[in-house]
Amino acid sequence: MKRTRALVLALPLALTAALAMTGCSLGSDTNGGAAGADCVAAGDASKALKIEGEFGGEITLASETPVTATELQRSVLIEGDGDALADGDVVDATFNIFSGADGTLLSSEEAQVVNSTDMLMPWALDVLACSSIGDRVAAVAPVADILDAAVAESFSLDQSSSLVLVFDLLGVDKGCEATLPRDMNYPEVDLGDGATEPLITIPECMEAPTELEIDVLVEGNGPVVEADQKVMTNYVGVDWNGAERFDGNWSETGIEFSTAQGALIEGFTQAMIGQKVGSVILVTMPPELGYNDGMTRTFVLELVSLVS
Repeated sequence: MKRTRALVLALPLALTAALAMTGCSLGSDTNGGAAGADCVAAGDASKALKIEGEFGGEITLASETPVTATELQRSVLIEGDGDALADGDVVDATFNIFSGADGTLLSSEEAQVVNSTDMLMPWALDVLACSSIGDRVAAVAPVADILDAAVAESFSLDQSSSLVLVFDLLGVDKGCEATLPRDMNYPEVDLGDGATEPLITIPECMEAPTELEIDVLVEGNGPVVEADQKVMTNYVGVDWNGAERFDGNWSETGIEFSTAQGALIEGFTQAMIGQKVGSVILVTMPPELGYNDGMTRTFVLELVSLVS
């Protein structure tokens, strides 16, 4: 599993962005995280869910498919004995999404979930409301209530079907009591053999930069990347604090990114435009140039080739 911050999914970045930007309030009228007064009711679909696998580990949806619901349903499949989630808690969790149509695993993440109205979509707040550390919380929701039609279609998700969402709530991250002064030796990058993703090292609790930092580690000899181009790209990203892996894809061909305005987070776009194909770039971006989730992140990008 990959570790992410807030609620970012291990699917292509377009769907990641869609899940961060779309959705509506489901189930209850109060969306205040665990402190909300209302809890989403369990339903026949959520109560019948069968999830196989150890708590916090790899899991599968063992229910008969299709699994469907006309509105968000939420059930606690494993009851923990930890504290109730409070507003603002940074919760270490695993988060899995399955297709209710056929049980396919769409996303599997080891995540840090910030239980806040500023950080999560209303549907995620509704799923987590009334939860405690140690719970396995599962929900069934219509695809149409999570994604708009265009995004769902682009990922072959029928809007008339449902998604199964499973959170294992592992513990609360207390964070850093104090930060160390910035050591400019970091981020430190080991590019390895180039065939596998680089290793990024950043000590825990080091003061984060407040402005975009771009460093060309390897200069390519290809054409210069311009705006409104499609570029096959490899990337790996880490949270600033301790360099926990955030997301990545590193392969022989890379995956397709676009430098069109708004297609990527702004830090990616600024880092790519003006660089030569073949280059390997280190970019550290403050939250406002990333996912606006309060996290500074560092990425290594490899510009593999232009898409003709």
